[in-house]
Amino acid sequence: MPQLAPHDHASDAGPVCVTAAQFRSALSKLATAVSVITTDGPAGTAGITCSTVCALSDDPAMVLFCIHGKSATNAAIKANGKLCINCLQAGQSNLSQAFAGIGSMPMHERFALADWDALLTGAPRCRDALISLDCEVADVKDIGTHSVFVAKVLATSEAGDGAPLLYQQRSYVTTRTL
Repeated sequence: MPQLAPHDHASDAGPVCVTAAQFRSALSKLATAVSVITTDGPAGTAGITCSTVCALSDDPAMVLFCIHGKSATNAAIKANGKLCINCLQAGQSNLSQAFAGIGSMPMHERFALADWDALLTGAPRCRDALISLDCEVADVKDIGTHSVFVAKVLATSEAGDGAPLLYQQRSYVTTRTL
């Protein structure tokens, strides 16, 4: 059996998963794009910071993202069936913090921090986001602590050529030319 280096972690219980703390620590090394996912409809207007957005298909255009199952925004997106993924630019960490719930700011105050409008679905679009993807929910699977959403992209918008806001090692970062 191979020996683990001091910085390697393996579950002591055999084929059982690593601990949540080990998992979060390992994944914190990856840089992920920061988005605010919003929704509006019969279940209300809501939004949440998300770092798990990825392309799933380009024909049809679809994305995948995950939101904690206990989040009120999770329930609102499921009920409303529509959403807008607002991929933030460098300099928009205040939006990320607010929609992550830092400071316990009421939802209407979070939306007051930026200029919003809507594309096709009526879900709030941040006019200054690097890109926005206006979507309808195509599928949802509840897995572990999170819901995995698959969404069909109905419209897009771009705010320019700014740098993306990223999150790595529990800090906001952005890209730079190497």
